[in-house]
Amino acid sequence: MKTQSLKSLPMNKQAGFTLVELIIVIVILGILAVTAAPRFLNLQGDANASTLEGLQGSIRSGMNIVNGKSIIASDHKKATATVTVDTGVPVPTVYGYPAATLAAFEAFLDVSFAPSTAPDTDDFNIDATTAGTVIIYPNSYIADDECRIEYIQATATTGPVVVTAPTINIFTDEC
Repeated sequence: MKTQSLKSLPMNKQAGFTLVELIIVIVILGILAVTAAPRFLNLQGDANASTLEGLQGSIRSGMNIVNGKSIIASDHKKATATVTVDTGVPVPTVYGYPAATLAAFEAFLDVSFAPSTAPDTDDFNIDATTAGTVIIYPNSYIADDECRIEYIQATATTGPVVVTAPTINIFTDEC
């Protein structure tokens, strides 16, 4: 068996990154961070959109509960009535569905809404200045923004009463 001494073994060259290569990599990562980070870091808008989607689900559920109680009370074909929900607060209704008013929404949702005259003081801002329509938007937004929920109350035709359920539209484009 042949043995080699340490002196006869070949020396491995140590290889590493040069300072220039490291700087180039850091510059490339910096450029990627500047261009890609804003796309992924719009957390406030995503949070507002998710909050509105959750509130929309709550409105639909609460609206159906109010409608069910209104049907039981035989008030579902009346232009105006009230239904008492679990909170013990009467909910003003229009053809069996919640009216488009601040009082009705606070009663059947058990959520605090700030009126348009004093925005950003409660959970959500609400604008009920247009008859038959409620606009709900997150704090720091105004009714003109494309980050809102619009609720248009129920309507009915005359003669044999045919009720058209309320419409709930959600806009999350500019949240």
